[in-house]
This record gives sequence, C-alpha cells and structure tokens, in this order.
Amino acid sequence: MYNYNAPGKKERQKGLTTVEAVISLCLIGILVGVVIPKYKRVAHVAQETALRTGLTNIRTSIKLFKMLNGRNPRSLNELIEQNVMLPARIGKGPYSGPVFFNQKYLKVEAVDTQGELLDPFGNRYTYDALGGEVRSGTKGYEVW
Repeated sequence: MYNYNAPGKKERQKGLTTVEAVISLCLIGILVGVVIPKYKRVAHVAQETALRTGLTNIRTSIKLFKMLNGRNPRSLNELIEQNVMLPARIGKGPYSGPVFFNQKYLKVEAVDTQGELLDPFGNRYTYDALGGEVRSGTKGYEVW
C-alpha cells in the first residue's frame, strides 16, 4: 500500500499477528458457543408453537367435518382429500346468492412417504376415528 502523504516512499502492508488471530478466533468461538444453544432453544419453542397450532387446526377441521357429515372422518387423510362447501352468503337482499366457500377441510403441512400427516417434529399424528381425537406422535407431547 502506498502512503499518499509522502510521495515516493512506500509503506509496508501489515497483516494480523499471531496474538491478534488467536484473540479473533477466541471471540468467534465464544460467539458461536452462545448463539448455537440459544438458536436450538428458540427453534424448539417454535416447533412447540407450530404443534399447538397444528393440533388446533386439525381438531377444528374434525369438528367441522362432523357437523357437516354427521360422523367423524375415517382418517386424517379424509380431511385432506375432501372439500367443504359452504354458502358464503345467506339470506335475502343484494348480498345474497349462490356463492360457495369450496376448500379442503385441512391444508397439508407435511406428510411422510405413505401420505400420513406429520407433526412439526417429524412424527405422525395419531387419530382415533371413534372419538375424533387427534394427538401428536412425538414423545412427551402425546397429551397435548
């Protein structure tokens, strides 16, 4: 690098000394040692929140299915495959008409190779068609 304040003279380029490199590596190591465990905790809390939301969505879909069909779905796949059709406008007047809500009971988040629904931890949901109960297949979350 040239020193532009003193024309004609060259200044030597300086690099990191061994002590500076060791200090930098230690600081990076400390930063990584603090950030990675915190990231794992935050990711786990996010998975738990996604599980609560997923279970709520599935349970609501089961209730809607039972209300409209008079029975529980035979499997969770039935919620994914069948559409729910509801009139969007009911009554008389300028806002009434044959407009329908037409979507699946449940939108797929994640499925395994056999097409079974997976929870955020990657395990299958368990479903009891007689009682209409759905649970997580992840150990420790079966009672949610």
